[in-house]
Formats: sequence, structure tokens, C-alpha cells
Amino acid sequence: MPHAQLTTDMNIHYQQQGSGSVPIIFIHGNFGSWRHWLPCLDNLPSQYTAYAPELRGCGDSKVTENGYDIETLSQDILQLADNLHLDTFHLVGHSLGGAVAQELAGNHPERILTLTLVAPAPAEGMTSLEMLSTKDSMFSAKNIWNFFDNIGLRKKLHTLSFKKTMPGLRNNQPFLNMIVEDALKMDIKAFDGFLKTLKSWRGTKHLKNFNFPVLIMHGELDSVIPLQPLKNMQQTVDNSQFYTFRNIGHSPQLEKPKTFNKVLFSFLSENHSLPTIDKEPLPKQKSLIEKLKLKLKNIF
Repeated sequence: MPHAQLTTDMNIHYQQQGSGSVPIIFIHGNFGSWRHWLPCLDNLPSQYTAYAPELRGCGDSKVTENGYDIETLSQDILQLADNLHLDTFHLVGHSLGGAVAQELAGNHPERILTLTLVAPAPAEGMTSLEMLSTKDSMFSAKNIWNFFDNIGLRKKLHTLSFKKTMPGLRNNQPFLNMIVEDALKMDIKAFDGFLKTLKSWRGTKHLKNFNFPVLIMHGELDSVIPLQPLKNMQQTVDNSQFYTFRNIGHSPQLEKPKTFNKVLFSFLSENHSLPTIDKEPLPKQKSLIEKLKLKLKNIF
């Protein structure tokens, strides 16, 4: 798999798939890798060529001392596009990668054909991180990471975290194992830098520059990204659409890939239409009488 030399001290690893005339760049999220797009890449329509880079400090991309802020990460992706001679392209970003995609698209709207944001960090910021300390203290996130790494529990923590945030993957153990192994490759500098930038980044200033079709996706069971800030984004951006995945968590491209691919490639088509909203039924709720019967059965 190829690497692109962006600067004298930075190279980025990426996966390329397809040979069509229409380029798509996919940007993974925190603890991610190019394999977070594997189900999509393996089912790529013939008119596209897809590029799935790994952010610095992740996967097989270079680990640098700094540069883990969203602004620099977006420049990395833009330099990759220049390196690949992509004048314009579809851009898809997930989670942290959604913030990187917003930054790139807002600063260089002339390069963007469409923007798809999959459970992205909201433009108004990650308010859930405001109380989290990023100072270098005994109880900082970085030192806690080091502690769990030293006692050999980081793999177990990643596994438990992915099962919680991606409930649709609980029954796909081989794929879960694969993305956990990729998460373990992420360097502590990237972990620390991504946490700091997600805490401080705000992208609302970019929304006014989104003069291209925009799709925002959200999983109904997402425990990482709240719904309302994404709805606020959609209401702010002209020519935008919203799609909700039923019974799915933070990574619909992995948890429900067939539906994800159908939605994405319908949106990327010339008329940017979406298929019928996912009508998978919600879990059936027990009636009050059924709940009472169950309670009495447990008592007696």
C-alpha cells in the first residue's frame, strides 16, 4: 500500500481502491485506520477511485512530535490531494475525521464536490470534553493511557469501548479484533493531540462556505456524538440533508455497511437523492400490563 511524502519530515499512508474517474477521499476518526472504510471500499461502484489515508500518528503513517490539531490534519489531507493531482473530489469524514473534513472544506470549498459527515464532531464543538483535563498531571488522559498500556489493559479497554460505541459490531468478532489491533497502533502523541484539538476546535465559521451538497449521518444509538448539535448544523447549511440510522451507534459504515453504502452512493450521484429512510423497527416496548406481569412473576 502506498505512502505519500507530504513534506520532508511527514509521509502519510493511504489505501487506494478502484480506477474510476471520480475521486473520493475518506477520513477516519479517533483510534481509526483506513480499515474503518473497508466495507465501503470493497463495494465501490466502478465510476469512483477511493483514497483512504491514515492520519499522522495512526496506522502506518508517520508519528511526528506535533501537528495533531485539526487545522494541520486538514492540511495533510489537502497536500495528499495535491500529491495525487486531485483538483476536486468528494470528501467523507467520520467522527474526528468529520471535523478535519469540515476544516478542509470550509477553507477550500472550490475543491469539494460533496461533503459527507458521518457522526462528525459538531461544528459548535465537543462540549462533552470541556471538563476533561488535558494538562500534564498524574491524572491526565495521557498518563492514564500510559498506565493502562504498561499493565497490558489497553487492548481490553479498546475492545470494550468499541463494543459500547459500535453495538452493531458486537456479533462480528473478526472485524472487531481487526480494528482493535489498528487502534493499538495509534501513538500516544496522536491520542494526546487529538484529545486537545477536539476539546478546543470550533468549526461554525466554516459552515457559511459550504456551497456544495452536504450530507450529515447519525446513528440513533450514538453515545459519542449527540443529535442536536448535528441538527443545528443541518439547519445552518443550505443544500444539506440528514440521515438517521436506526439501532446503530457511532460507526454506521461498519455497523450497517450495506445501508451505509446505499445511502452514500445515492447521495454522491448526480441528483444527490437519498433512499427511503431506514425503516428498521425500533425494539418492541413491553406494555404496562406485560411489565406488571413480569414483576409479579419475579416476586412470586
